[in-house]
Amino acid sequence: MPRGRKRPPQDSVDSILLAISRRDNIDPDTLSHYFDRLDEEWTEGARDKVLHLLRTHDPAAHAAAVLILTELATDFDLDELEDLVADPTVSDMAKLTLSPVLKDLNSEMADDGLIEYLNDPEAAMRQMQMRLLELVGQSELGVESVLEDILSMPLERRLGFINWLGSSHDPRAVNLLIPLLENQTTKLVVAAIDALEQLGPVAAHQTIPALRYLIAHISNRPVKEHARAVLGRLTMQSALGTEDAAMADAHQHQLQFHEARVSFLDGTGSQMIMLSWRRPDDLLKGVNVLYQDQWGIKDCYGTDEMNIKRWTEIVSEMNDQGVGSFQTSQEFAGALIAEARAINKRTHRKLPIAYAIWRPLIEGEEPSKRKAPPVSTRLELPEFTPDVLQLAKRGDELYRIPEFTSWMFEPMDRVQPYIDRYWLNRGLFDAPNAGYRSRGRKNDKKQKAQLDLEAIISEAINELVDNKWRGIYEARLLRQGALLQLADRTEDAQLASAVAAALHPGSSMPAEEQPFLR
Repeated sequence: MPRGRKRPPQDSVDSILLAISRRDNIDPDTLSHYFDRLDEEWTEGARDKVLHLLRTHDPAAHAAAVLILTELATDFDLDELEDLVADPTVSDMAKLTLSPVLKDLNSEMADDGLIEYLNDPEAAMRQMQMRLLELVGQSELGVESVLEDILSMPLERRLGFINWLGSSHDPRAVNLLIPLLENQTTKLVVAAIDALEQLGPVAAHQTIPALRYLIAHISNRPVKEHARAVLGRLTMQSALGTEDAAMADAHQHQLQFHEARVSFLDGTGSQMIMLSWRRPDDLLKGVNVLYQDQWGIKDCYGTDEMNIKRWTEIVSEMNDQGVGSFQTSQEFAGALIAEARAINKRTHRKLPIAYAIWRPLIEGEEPSKRKAPPVSTRLELPEFTPDVLQLAKRGDELYRIPEFTSWMFEPMDRVQPYIDRYWLNRGLFDAPNAGYRSRGRKNDKKQKAQLDLEAIISEAINELVDNKWRGIYEARLLRQGALLQLADRTEDAQLASAVAAALHPGSSMPAEEQPFLR
């Protein structure tokens, strides 16, 4: 259980618990320090004080206890937690709040096993459901947390919960239902559409734009027809002009854009796209989207209530970790994300659920309604002229540029046999020869090793670098070149585009002669 760090006792356990219970804007470093302090005192009374929070009737105290237990509780604490669940004097809400911790610790009391320990299961479940609606009404992060729990449920329970959301007639339920319209099974999407119809006019200002978006983007014909029918009925039930008002309301609630940042591509074709918006209280909402060029949008995570100083610190920390980024236009970042989404669709890979939650903020207006011309995310492939050929012969110089230091042959497992053979040929795994070697023999051996290396490299290039591989790296180089050009590094951008032109399958420069590959 020890977290491996010791600090002087600067804060008492009681003051830490009070701070976590009463504040929701604790910065990560302070929170980490609090966890360290609690861990130091865990078996000396801190755990008992955390569990005592669950014996109160304060929802904020319950949330603080679960946050701490999620971080610090281990199998050694399971008996104490299960004793608390079995205690009839502990409120049903506290027990239900503890459910995720029990599940993480593989307790038999998790999920259905918890119900028999509730004093009034039906009332407790209704109360918990209402608390969930309060949570999702606060921010996208709350929606993300609840949706992860929903999607981990068995199918029938998921469908039952979706049906309850519709019958709740609570407009906050729409925050959970709309993300379920994307990247889910047909059965779940249809259930979510039906639940949105059940909500009716109370959520029409969000439901109508969401259904219109679904109809425009889904290829599943039965789902599209069902969504179109529900949209028609909702529009007829609502007051005249509700549909236009709903779309106008959706645009009106767009936050002021703050900044877009994009990282350079790494050796696997991945890059981070960072977006932030300014809230009315001058705090930021931020979203990070991970784009991998053979997958699409691979990950997405957001944050809320971040001050501008912290955003700047995160950018600086990423630079220190080798994930450098620079500021771009919102349009350029949006074009990258649209490109990534198209890859998800082409490769039939699901978007992360977090993207569905943050999508209205990320995508904003439909591209068809924007007046600005489309933004290119890559350089144009130059014609392979003699000047470009001469520049491509310096392709190995790219590896001296910091943004290319992580670029190696991918996938690495395909080139590994050639690396192993090279070291075997050099006798790395043989016993060293005893005795003195003359300088001449050493030089001969060195020359032979270099010739062997060149031969193996040529063989690897001829066997592994096919047109598909060349196409992938050509595109990566042109995208990296566009980023270098945006950063006003014209010479580096020209070198990247020249190497891309040499890699193009139609180029006259044989692959084994290209310095970038060797």
